[in-house]
Amino acid sequence: MMVTETERVLIRELENSDTPALSKILGDPSVMEFSSKGVLTEADTAKFIEGCRSSYQEQGYGQWALIDKQSGALIGFCGLSNATVDGGEVVEVAYRLAQAEWGKGLASEAARKVLEYGFAKCNVESIVGIVSLRHVASIRVLEKIGFQAFSETQYGGWDVRVYRMAF
Repeated sequence: MMVTETERVLIRELENSDTPALSKILGDPSVMEFSSKGVLTEADTAKFIEGCRSSYQEQGYGQWALIDKQSGALIGFCGLSNATVDGGEVVEVAYRLAQAEWGKGLASEAARKVLEYGFAKCNVESIVGIVSLRHVASIRVLEKIGFQAFSETQYGGWDVRVYRMAF
């Protein structure tokens, strides 16, 4: 099911048939370097997609597939998910792109649209971005899409910045 789109990317629900393509992305150590879950196997990716599909039903949001409009290829994911930070429940924007797609502005483009969708369609009042202190590229993405204020804490065994944006 289509969720929304940007100039270059379709944003749709993940499907079980996306497992092989997404597994190649989430199995790449470079892509998953700053993920608290680490590199995922194809079985792990299938469970991830299953969790996303449950979240669509329960929350009205989740991590969504990013499809390149020109090629039709799945190039990553971007969406919203629930997380617990310092004992509090939050809604987090997250994204992963295939390494070949890095540096093109696609993460910012997709994340900006996901924020708009979360606030306007999902009635989320506050969204956070959680990023490792060492993940300079992702910090730039969050700041580029409008996140400014942040706190520092531990999350998933990492020293992180937690950016927050309210509707």
